[in-house]
Amino acid sequence: MIIHTLIYRFADSVSDEQRQRFFAELKDVALGSGLVSHFGYGPHHRLPVDDNAKGMTANAVAQFACRDLETLRTFSELPHVHAFISRWRATVQYEAAFANHADLLGLSSPDTPKEGHAMHHTEHTVTVDAPADAVWKVLVDVEGYARIFPPTQEVVILEESPQHQIARLTVDVNGEIQSWVSRRDIDTTRKVIAYRQLENAPMMGYMGGEWRALSIDENTTQLVLTHDFKPRDPVDGKVAGKFTYAEADDMIKAAVERNSVADLGAVKEQAEKAVVDGSAA
Repeated sequence: MIIHTLIYRFADSVSDEQRQRFFAELKDVALGSGLVSHFGYGPHHRLPVDDNAKGMTANAVAQFACRDLETLRTFSELPHVHAFISRWRATVQYEAAFANHADLLGLSSPDTPKEGHAMHHTEHTVTVDAPADAVWKVLVDVEGYARIFPPTQEVVILEESPQHQIARLTVDVNGEIQSWVSRRDIDTTRKVIAYRQLENAPMMGYMGGEWRALSIDENTTQLVLTHDFKPRDPVDGKVAGKFTYAEADDMIKAAVERNSVADLGAVKEQAEKAVVDGSAA
């Protein structure tokens, strides 16, 4: 295992909200790549000697792990990693330093299964015979998901702005009612909604991804749904107290496949129906 440690000093002009959004997006980029197995971040805890220290003193730290140095190199060369850095360099002022190293304290458990804990990435798509604006209206109406996605029982918006939504979803998962909280960051210009679970479903260790409405022409849209996910780490050999890691992994993969097809079909049907109803009117 190779550890990548990042030391940040954000300018005083950078708000706490901007910092949180920076690290939330960095986490999505890292874990969503399928190359990073663990990610964490937090504030630097100052000591009195920091006041007289020479060089850069951090006010935030992030750290993530990859299987080996080659995996870290591959991650560091991904185009969307560089796009993330460029976008934030143009948005806020900060300094950064980093170090790549082994787990120097030997805290990694030799018993932790490596292959089983890999992040999965899936992408599903469908062509919609409707303009991108019609598809977008369906996607941003998160409360309407309870109406168009049969497993979704209820959606309650907890926080909302033109750029984001935080909502609690109550969903029938294989006959069991489960609830979780998701954050959706809304890019109206690009027609992309990036989502991630803030409060995970019982078996989920991480779940995030994107809805993308890509205009093909004025009457046709390519709708894309991606997922990045992995189960919770087992406790006493069990995930959610019931399943082995392999069982939970298989169940989640099957559910993602099944629901992705159904969800894309539901949005397609709703958007196309809206176009027909509008034409009839």
